[in-house]
Amino acid sequence: MGVKESCGKAMMEKRTVAGGLVVAILWRTYISLDKEITLWESMVSGTALFIVGWTLFAYIFFMSRGLKGWLELNKIYQWIAISLTAINIYVIVYYGMRWYRMAGMGGLAEVLVPLDFLFRDIRYIALVVFYCVVIWLAKYLKKVHEDYILLFKGEPKV
Repeated sequence: MGVKESCGKAMMEKRTVAGGLVVAILWRTYISLDKEITLWESMVSGTALFIVGWTLFAYIFFMSRGLKGWLELNKIYQWIAISLTAINIYVIVYYGMRWYRMAGMGGLAEVLVPLDFLFRDIRYIALVVFYCVVIWLAKYLKKVHEDYILLFKGEPKV
């Protein structure tokens, strides 16, 4: 088993997905205790989303490239990859604008609505849940393809 397969298996495990969700919730709870998020806390949050999002995109993209002759499943993988691209671009734009304002480069004071920290936490958790759902669904799509190959080639002879 190669590095790509072992990374894919580790990423698809329920414990990994659940652990990532728990870590994200604990992280956002910790940094929101003072109801103010500093630049470095925002940078850690944004960088984590960026890495997870683009790693997941690469994994889904390479899974679609590995399918030969199964156009329906390949299209599903491609649409998931397009959705991930849209979400990942949103993450880049949102955090880029946020860091620019937090660093004071925009020349404008940041205007905050009441309970803004709560909305930021909800947005962050929603993005993490989205990534977890994509990981969870990709596992079942891969299983469908493997089951199809098994049926197509027949049961192995013992």
